[in-house]
Amino acid sequence: MKSWTTTIEIPAMERYSYLDLTEELERAIKDSGVTDGAAIAFCQHTTAALLINEWEDGALEDFRTRVQELVPEGIYYAHDDMGRRTQNLDESHERANGHSHVKAMLLSATSHAIPVAAGEPMFGRWQRLILFEMDEPKERQVTFHVFGE
Repeated sequence: MKSWTTTIEIPAMERYSYLDLTEELERAIKDSGVTDGAAIAFCQHTTAALLINEWEDGALEDFRTRVQELVPEGIYYAHDDMGRRTQNLDESHERANGHSHVKAMLLSATSHAIPVAAGEPMFGRWQRLILFEMDEPKERQVTFHVFGE
């Protein structure tokens, strides 16, 4: 069995932006030499999510709007309360992003396992691998682990 892992760095342009990572996934599968197996896509961040869905402006706009309505900014989040928070502090870059963490937890989309056949991800006709940024723009890392024959 072959096994291959790579991590890509990608810039998230703005809060609530999307990045289509399908070509990066396809490249990772090709570079692995695996023709039949699986690929795992893993996002190493707590305020971004990986989605598998259609890349269509209306659908992406609808999703962004519903997520923002479900978990609004500008209300109290204990994560943002520096008077009570005592864990996982790095004062060099702390900011009010409790809403981003809650959104990511609700989506529960840190990773996806994607079947691979004939050297290609077995996506449906319109499916794409999408990174959804829910915090401030920054470099993000996504790891692909491909294994199989």
